[in-house]
Parts: sequence; C-alpha cells; structure tokens
Amino acid sequence: MRDAADATNRWIAGSVEADQTRYTISQGLEDGAGYFFGVQGKGTSEAGDSRVVYEFFTLTPSSELPVVEIDGQPTATATCIAVTYRIDNAPSDARYGLCWSADGLPTTEDAMQYGPALPEDGGAVLQVIPNALLEYGREYTVRAFLTSGGATCYSSETKASLGEEPPAVTFDWTKLSHESLPAEIGLYETTGKLNGRNFHAWYAVADVTGSVELRVSVPDAKATIDKQSASFGGDCYVMTNAGYFYSSDHVGIAVVDSRSIGYIPDMRGSLRTQDAEYQVMYHATRGIFGVGADGKPGVYWTGTNGSNYYYDRPLPSVRGEAKYAGVSTSNPAKPLGWSPHYAISAGPVLLKDGKCPFDFTLTEKGTEYYLNNYEIIPYDIFGPTVSPDRTAVGHLADGRVVLFICDGRIAASGGATLTQLARILRGIGCTDALNLDGGGSTGMMVGTQHVNYHSDE
Repeated sequence: MRDAADATNRWIAGSVEADQTRYTISQGLEDGAGYFFGVQGKGTSEAGDSRVVYEFFTLTPSSELPVVEIDGQPTATATCIAVTYRIDNAPSDARYGLCWSADGLPTTEDAMQYGPALPEDGGAVLQVIPNALLEYGREYTVRAFLTSGGATCYSSETKASLGEEPPAVTFDWTKLSHESLPAEIGLYETTGKLNGRNFHAWYAVADVTGSVELRVSVPDAKATIDKQSASFGGDCYVMTNAGYFYSSDHVGIAVVDSRSIGYIPDMRGSLRTQDAEYQVMYHATRGIFGVGADGKPGVYWTGTNGSNYYYDRPLPSVRGEAKYAGVSTSNPAKPLGWSPHYAISAGPVLLKDGKCPFDFTLTEKGTEYYLNNYEIIPYDIFGPTVSPDRTAVGHLADGRVVLFICDGRIAASGGATLTQLARILRGIGCTDALNLDGGGSTGMMVGTQHVNYHSDE
C-alpha cells in the first residue's frame, strides 16, 4: 500500500497463496482516507518480482457504510421463522435478505432468501422463512445480510427453531365397491366427528403410471362436473372440481397435454371493496399440482412474470408488509426444471414434504393479516373459522394420487378449516397436497354417480 499524500510511505498489507483473488484489510486504515492499493506478484527471488500495479481508493466514512441489524427476537411457529431487521445506508445496488444454517454461523453460501422491498417509512423489514426450507427439531442460526459491489456485510446472529408440528388427523375409512372402477382405483368414505362437529368425506386413490391416467380438463364454458363427466362418454372414472374461477373464466394456470394455459395474476390484499387492502396488489406464487408424462406427481409453487415458473418454495409475501418484486429466475429462488404433462394451480399448498406451510398466526397488524398466507388466499377460504366444503388433491409417498372432498355447511358435515384439511390428508398418508376450489364447487363424480351432497342451485 502507498499513502496518497506521501509516495515514499509504502508498506506491505498482507500476502496470499498462489491463485487467490481476494484479501481483506481490516486494520491500519483511517476512516474516510484515500490510499493506493497495489498488487505485486512475487518470484523465487527479488529479481523475479513483478512491478507493483496500484489503484487508488477512497475509503467510505464508517458513518456512511451500510448497516444491517436484526431487530428484536424472531417469531417461531410450527410453520415458519419470522425475523425483523433494519438496514441503514443501503446502496442503490444492494441486495439483502436472510441466511440460515443449523451447522454454525451462516453466510450467503448457505441457505438464503432475498428479502422484500425496504419499507417506504424507513422502518424494519419483516421477512419469513417458510418451513418448506427448514426441518423440525433443529435449531437454526439466522443472520441478515446485505451485498453491494461484491462485498457482503452481516448482522449479528439470532437463533430459532420451528415449533412443534401439529399431529395428523385420522379417521376410520371404509373402502367402497363401485362397479365402474378398475382395480387400480380405491374409493373410501368416512363419517365421524371433527372437533365435535359432524364430518363426511370421500377420497379416491390411484396409481396413475399405468392404465389409469390423471388428466386436467378446462371446459370452453362454465359447466358442472356432472356435465363434464358425462361429456367424456364413460372415459372418466373419478372427477372432482379443481381450479379457481371468476365468472366462467379459469383463474390461474392449467397444463393440458403439456400445453400451458393461463397465468398467475397479482393478488389484491382484500376482495372487500371497502377495505384499504383492496387497492393493494401483491406479487404472489400459488400452489400447483401436476403429473409428468410418466405419471409422477408433484406439488410446487408457481408464478408468472412473462413466463410461468415453478419453485420449491413460495414467494413469502406477507399482507400489510413491504412487498416483494415479481418472480424471476432468482426470486424467490432458481426455478425448477419441472415439465408437467397435466397440472392445475389453486392454493394454498396444504402439504410439502409432509409439512403444512401455513397456520393462522397474525402479524402485529391484527385480524386477517396472517404471517404466512404467502399465496394471499382471500378471507372466504383462509382463516381459523372458515370451514366450508373442501376439495383437495395430493399424493402418497409411493406416488399414488389422491382426490379428496368433504361436505360442509350442512348438518351432516361441518367442513374443515385449511389446517384441519392438511392434517386429514396427512392422516390419509399424503406427503404433498394442494387445496382446490371448494365451497359450492366441491363435488366428486364416480362414473355417473355424484357421491357427495350437492344443491341444484
């Protein structure tokens, strides 16, 4: 190094092994001062040394350096770890977020996730790590980070663990015989009690890698599943309703014969026009279930930004907090190379690798501001007291596909909340599952028979 004011004042700041390209000087420098930093290649003797190549730098005053620091203690539930952190003096090119590890002090080389936009009021950032990226029974060290100009600074660390995983809900299921079903498809029914209320449900399970296929159908016009099933002329063993729709138009993504239809739109914070959140739009991912050409099933999150992307994690949007940028090839992660042959989006994801990725924990903003409603599912579907008829799809560990329905809002069956639905599907044996459109749309056709309660209205 060479003093900017005195060219004769030179000193060796340090040395590195061959082929190293980075060295950090952390002592002996004056805050805000300028220096010539030189690099010299050393030979076996002084005669073999290269000349010194200098470049001038002015050190940024410490008062202007970016600072990232965790604010308070993390919030840990069975479904996520949420961390609040503050950033000061963020450069325009800064990227920041959380990194975590169960094996020591984390860096951005470990598990990490970029964060949302900085709050407009200059306040703290709330960022959630979904349990899809964590394991039960492990303590994680978490740090916030900020990267700019190739350098990364870190906050002090904090520690947190996921809460206790909710147990599965099991019922006594009766296998039904049905003359229209081949041996590859099993049909089951249960009547019982769910949290003291009557409960009536059905599910069909099938190996879809052989003579039985799982297909997605998107009708040209609004039609009941009775009419859709009849239109297949006996070539449909079991049918349920599937994706969300507005008026007669399907909302979301469908893949039919490997051809993708539709997209994931930005989501309103509320569907109530009188709510302030009605005017707030969030980038979001939604859950999607599909099978490849080989019949292998999968549940992922999907989003749209020019193209439709598939991810192993949700974009962890939190209603009422700073918003994330749209999905991309790096946000929320590198997309998966999934190529479904048939698929349908809806949401939320009920199970991913056996874990339900949400509960009904509220943020400090209160009612309906949930900590992990990442898919921005509306109030008539998502909530601790919302228990209508439900439809879901999932798969077992061996790859067999499950189609599930339960009646709701009638004396014979009070329906299920989304968290109850996830636990019921886990009790059946599903490792991955997706909530489909429910309520008055819920129905199951087995051959020509509509098995559950349905109104003619």
